[in-house]
Amino acid sequence: MRIESGSLSLSLSRLFEFNQLCAMQITKAPTRAPFGGDLVTATSSCVGHHSTVISMEPNERTPLLATGTVRPASLPAIYTKECLNWRIIGLLLMFIAGLVLSIYLLWRQTYEMLDNGYKLNLMRHDIWSRAQLADQALLEAEKVVNVFITHTASEECNENCADLLHNMQRKYLGELPFNFLMAGDCETYEARGWQYASSYGTLPSASSLVLAFVGDFSLRIPSTCQLQMARALLWESQRRLKLQPHYQLYVVRNVSRSEGDADALHRHLQNWPLYAGQRKVM
Repeated sequence: MRIESGSLSLSLSRLFEFNQLCAMQITKAPTRAPFGGDLVTATSSCVGHHSTVISMEPNERTPLLATGTVRPASLPAIYTKECLNWRIIGLLLMFIAGLVLSIYLLWRQTYEMLDNGYKLNLMRHDIWSRAQLADQALLEAEKVVNVFITHTASEECNENCADLLHNMQRKYLGELPFNFLMAGDCETYEARGWQYASSYGTLPSASSLVLAFVGDFSLRIPSTCQLQMARALLWESQRRLKLQPHYQLYVVRNVSRSEGDADALHRHLQNWPLYAGQRKVM
C-alpha cells in the first residue's frame, strides 16, 4: 500500500492543530468584574470543540461552585434555647406563686370561719314572720357600737320554732322587739334585722343590736348550737359592716321577773371577748 507524502504531511498538520485546540489556555481578560476588580478567565477546549468558561476574582478563596447551601447568619442555637428556658422558668414561678397565694387566702378564710364558730343558718324575716316593719325606726350601721344579749324567758323549742315565735308575736302585738333570735333548732331568726332598731326596754336602740336566745336560761346556759350561732351572727354583722369592730357586749337581765333572771347566761357571757358588763331592765 502506497501513502503519498503530501497526504501524510496534511494529516499530521491537522492532528497537530487539533491537539492545540484541546490544550488548556489561561488568559487574563482586560475587562473588570461587575463589582470591581479584574477577572481571570480560564478557557478549556476538548474533543468536539465544546468549551467551558470559568470567571473568578483574583483574591477569591471560596470556589464559586460551592457544593453546600450558604445559610443566613442567625443567633447561636444555644443562646436561643437559654432565653426560651428562662422565660418558661419565670412564667412557671409566677404561676406557682399565684397558686400558693390563692391556697393561703382560702385556708386563712376557712381558718377564721372555724375559729369564730362560723355556721350561721339565717331565717330571713320575710320567710317566717307575719309582722310589718315599714314604719319602724332605722338603724345606722356606722353608729352601731353596742350588742345586748338576753333571753326570751319562754319555753324552748327544738323544732317548729316559727310557730312558737308566732305565738310570741301575738303577745307583743307586732314584731318582736329584738333584732335576731337564736332558737333551739339551730336557726337564727331575723326579726328587726340589721335594718330596723329594736324596742326592748330602755336600751339605746339606735346604736345597738339586741339578740335573744329563745328559752329560759336563768339556771342553765343555751345549747351549743345556739351559742355558736350567736358568735357567728356577731362575726357576720362585722363582715357586712353592720357592727363596728370594737363594739361592747352587755348581758340584759329583766329583774321584774326575778332577781336571778338570766344568771346562767350572764355567767357564761362574761368570758366572751369585748364583754362590758350587765344591764338591768324592768
